[in-house]
Amino acid sequence: MWLARRLTLPENTPFYVALTTFFYVGHMVFAGQVIPSEQGVLWTLVFGIVAMKRRELRPSFHILLFPLIVYGIVSTVSSFANGEAKHFYGESSLWGKMALFPIAIALYRQVPRVRQLALAAILFFGAYVSAYGLFQYISTARDLEHRITGTASHVMTFSGLLLPIALMFLVLWLHEPLRWILAAGTLLTTAALWLTLTRSAWMGWLAAVLVLLLAKRPRWIVFAAPLLVLFIDFMPLPLFSRLISTFDTKQSSNFDRIRMWEGGVEIIKDYPVLGVGPANVKEVYPLYRKHDAPRFRIPHLHNNVIQLWAERGVLGLAAYLLLLGLFVRECIRGWRGPNSHFAEIGIAVTVALTVAGMFEFNFGDTEVFFLMLDLFALVVVSLEASPAVQANAESLTAVP
Repeated sequence: MWLARRLTLPENTPFYVALTTFFYVGHMVFAGQVIPSEQGVLWTLVFGIVAMKRRELRPSFHILLFPLIVYGIVSTVSSFANGEAKHFYGESSLWGKMALFPIAIALYRQVPRVRQLALAAILFFGAYVSAYGLFQYISTARDLEHRITGTASHVMTFSGLLLPIALMFLVLWLHEPLRWILAAGTLLTTAALWLTLTRSAWMGWLAAVLVLLLAKRPRWIVFAAPLLVLFIDFMPLPLFSRLISTFDTKQSSNFDRIRMWEGGVEIIKDYPVLGVGPANVKEVYPLYRKHDAPRFRIPHLHNNVIQLWAERGVLGLAAYLLLLGLFVRECIRGWRGPNSHFAEIGIAVTVALTVAGMFEFNFGDTEVFFLMLDLFALVVVSLEASPAVQANAESLTAVP
């Protein structure tokens, strides 16, 4: 098959499986651009379903599908119960977004070569947009009002995409320190991430690196701590000022977040079970904001936990936490296996996105959500090949 050969897939790869792979990998390469990425996802789903109907691609189940399905059901029920038809129909697209995960699982399991293509596509995208972001920073004077966005539409989306990819490069480089391309990718993506001036992403990155050091190389903490101090001391003044502002509760954006969280807690008290409905928080918030909150209308509550509970209810939050918990469990099972670098990537990405998500609603950012599903699928399937995982799973399911 000519398409399979072009994609370096096995010769016997069915045409519709190869076509699904083409659009799936393409969506990753254009992850920072909404329309091309979503078009790639759409055609991935279309041809993936066709391939399954023709029995060329075998449907696959993974335990992570359970919290995703629960999240979808709860979101639909919450949207319907709150009577906003425009949001109800808009929220139905969530099912299409989440359908990317089972298609990816099926591709990764049936055609292992797709895992390598996906990993290469994600790393290529990260290096490309980082270089583009650095070009933006160098070519134009940048400040908090004019931050780099790469190919994304907003700086928060750009930093949300860079955060997991920078950590992927770092983990892979630590496993193969002599590969210069991984070292260059680590420096490039990390530099671009810090130049976004996005403090939530900075904290996510630092938390993930700290967890990796404690788990894999605890002795390095002795050297890492003074290096961090030196790094902060010699930071360019704009970055240093931005970092110090993190701890100033009177700073406008910090104070605004505090008021958002307080308003979100009040919304949760009134709507604990089903929330106010997806996309309804920004309409309801003015009724709950305190008089001194800097902004009257907001897009979201800048916190994954509070936002999900306030808009989708306690079960929506539970599904989110269960998704993270089950994924971390899979990573722990494969921690000492031959593919341990994928387990480390999984833990690092989860920690980073969770910590960053305490100050930003990154779970609701479509581009970041797609990347998270891609990475989760890639990690769990790569870990399935580990004998340590299989032995552990057999011991857990064995009947005494």
